[in-house]
Amino acid sequence: MKIKLFISFCFISIFGFGQSHKGNIERVEEKGFHRILIAPEVRSASNENFDFLRIYNDEKKEIPFVVDFNKDYFFSNRYQSLRISDQKQFKDSVSYYIINVVQNMKYCSELSLKIANTGLTKEYNISGSDDGIHWFGLVMNAMLYDLNDFQNTYVRKTVSFPNNSYKFLKIEFIDKNSMPINLLEVGYFIGDEKIEPTTVLEVFKHKLIEDKTNKKTIIKFSADNLYTVDGIAFNFKNSRFFRKASVFIKETRSVKKKSEIYRKSVATFNLDSNSANSFKWESFQAKDFEIEIENLDNEPLEIKGIKLLQNQFYLIADLDVSKNYEIVVDSTLSKPQYDLVKFLPNDLTKLGLIRISDFKKISLNKASKTQQFRQTNWFLWIAIIVAGIIIAYFAFGLLKEVEKKD
Repeated sequence: MKIKLFISFCFISIFGFGQSHKGNIERVEEKGFHRILIAPEVRSASNENFDFLRIYNDEKKEIPFVVDFNKDYFFSNRYQSLRISDQKQFKDSVSYYIINVVQNMKYCSELSLKIANTGLTKEYNISGSDDGIHWFGLVMNAMLYDLNDFQNTYVRKTVSFPNNSYKFLKIEFIDKNSMPINLLEVGYFIGDEKIEPTTVLEVFKHKLIEDKTNKKTIIKFSADNLYTVDGIAFNFKNSRFFRKASVFIKETRSVKKKSEIYRKSVATFNLDSNSANSFKWESFQAKDFEIEIENLDNEPLEIKGIKLLQNQFYLIADLDVSKNYEIVVDSTLSKPQYDLVKFLPNDLTKLGLIRISDFKKISLNKASKTQQFRQTNWFLWIAIIVAGIIIAYFAFGLLKEVEKKD
């Protein structure tokens, strides 16, 4: 009996390490469904795994929620599909799609692509034409990443290119090194509001370095933890400029059975004095990354301000005016299954928006001395070793009994 209790104690102690962060949810003014903005700090603490999140009320009762990162409702009001006038696939070469430009999207610089889920990354080119015969380059050797949305059978991606007035646009996907992808639909955004709602990432610090030898400006960003970065907005003092900029992150790859760190290019865009200089790219997680601006023979740009952007995700929950709620991050938990998903309102955008405050790592200073030791790595390893010895003891005992019977 004592052994069983000890083993149970070991397991409880080990799994007690999971709960790491918690924060307060803003009090609501009326009972009902609300959108809770998942702050960047919460997403970082959970490593973008929302299965680890839980909401509790004053009585420590678990409150059901649904994670809302399905942006279809966002697209429905301002999105318009375009007609694909021609499309062809050339085996092991290229797939292309020709789109007719409509009057409403004249001088556009973005297209929205609806692509069937795939595990591939895909290189693409975009060109324009006034007659459908002679084509002129707009974007070359750009890349599409993360073409998989586990909540849908398709993913939406926005591709950007220089402002133009061509009557036709052609998208070419390079299929030399991979199979074709399935482009289901092409569209554009009506009006000026054509980007997803974003939060400014205040956690990153940045440093400017002028590389005079290579005629580049290097902007180094750093944070204490990993954060998802979805875009950037610049503010410049200069009046006339056009510069190419690239984003690099550090990744690990295997070369001859050895791991090495290398700089991976994840985005390329043009800084232009005639545009807003706000850019979205394929999401990446990083605590350190760099942006290189090619100055060529021009003077470096004078940067007034930089804002890093993160797309907004929400938790949808039915909350009561009379109660307080907290959010907890616990890495030992699995994905919750709530009935709530069957009863969500049709238009989530009309729900009241509330925020998370006082989000912090759970402090161990308030615990007793016994608890402090139990929450150390030493105790974890001791518990694992002792549990292993006990299991081995019973295993050898069973083997001896089997040998006696034989």
